Amino acid sequence: MIWVISEGVAVMPNCQDLPPLSERASAQRLEHAQRVLGSQVVTRVLALAMYLLGANRKALAERFKMPLDTVKSLIQRTFQDGLPALEDRRRTHSTFKPHATEKEGPPSRFQLRLEDRHVIVEFDEARRLRIPRDHVEQCRAVLLTLLDAELVDLDEVASALGLSAERTRKLRAKLADDDVHAVFDQRRGQQRDYRMTPEVKAELIQQFMLNLQTHASTSSRQLSEDLEKRSEITVAERTVRQHMATLGLNSLRKSLPKLLQAIKKTPDDPGGGTPPALPGR
Repeated sequence: MIWVISEGVAVMPNCQDLPPLSERASAQRLEHAQRVLGSQVVTRVLALAMYLLGANRKALAERFKMPLDTVKSLIQRTFQDGLPALEDRRRTHSTFKPHATEKEGPPSRFQLRLEDRHVIVEFDEARRLRIPRDHVEQCRAVLLTLLDAELVDLDEVASALGLSAERTRKLRAKLADDDVHAVFDQRRGQQRDYRMTPEVKAELIQQFMLNLQTHASTSSRQLSEDLEKRSEITVAERTVRQHMATLGLNSLRKSLPKLLQAIKKTPDDPGGGTPPALPGR
């Protein structure tokens, strides 16, 4: 066989001098190729190979019982699109195209960090999410959503929520099945109207006065804790803050102790004395 090298490509002008061919081996190999690639792909590969070896397109159409236009289209698409043109385009997956590389390993996880008043979700060095720890429902919804997406660890979420790992796992399932309302603390939900009653407001004012008199802290956290200890009333810190702002208690922190002190220093007046004037605002 005589080969001619043209521009780096080996060209065989004379196809008569072929190596010995075995019909038995050919049948076995064709059967194997058809099982792997499909009969249509094998037919197109053979037609393209014979075209490259110099066969006429009309002769190829007769040899493989294909319309002449199909042979022409096959050759044209192969030179335009490459090997995928040999496939049946109705197939969902390509035999010739490389498969997309799947990402190895678990998804990147975020870091949870607990502070005195906040839960910090760190996405990277520059981005982080700060959630107030007393926003219980917000913490549950956000952290359980991240947990369901496998972006945070179960133990970290359980620790941040103050729950057991098993309880956290059940809440994650509830969130996936029943939406966010299912993960709220039902006991807290039942106390919503209870916290808003005039009686509870009166207890809050009374506790505020007691703390002022005893020089204790009047922060929302301290008042919430003292209410629970003294009256067994559970009120969230944010609710205490809201009520204090609505009732104007914050403005009394400085003026009320001075007024009470002035009353103590005023001597008893059976005939009716003049009460001390309120400090100006």
